[in-house]
Amino acid sequence: MLWAGCQALQQVDWDERIGRFDYEQAVVELGLPVEETKLSGGMRRAEWITNSGVSIGRALVGPGYKRRSMSVVPLEPTEIHRLRDRYLQLTFDKAGRMVAWKNGTKTED
Repeated sequence: MLWAGCQALQQVDWDERIGRFDYEQAVVELGLPVEETKLSGGMRRAEWITNSGVSIGRALVGPGYKRRSMSVVPLEPTEIHRLRDRYLQLTFDKAGRMVAWKNGTKTED
């Protein structure tokens, strides 16, 4: 179900919505934004995470044990990979109408 929602979001023609789509419609369709910035002239930019990145890999800390000998051996940490979050950023004019959009990827680093 989540995948279907993400796929539907990807099929939106955001260029078609410029000047026709407003902030309230965005909140109904996308939920509350994760970030919002007030811009000059009463404009605002809102951002939604459309696909949250996840961490993959594992880290081992402290001593470990060999199964056969049951002796203590140091375990080396493994690398953790963080996949990037996908976001949708919409900019609204003073009246609340969408004037620009952008999507992309970022990490929280």
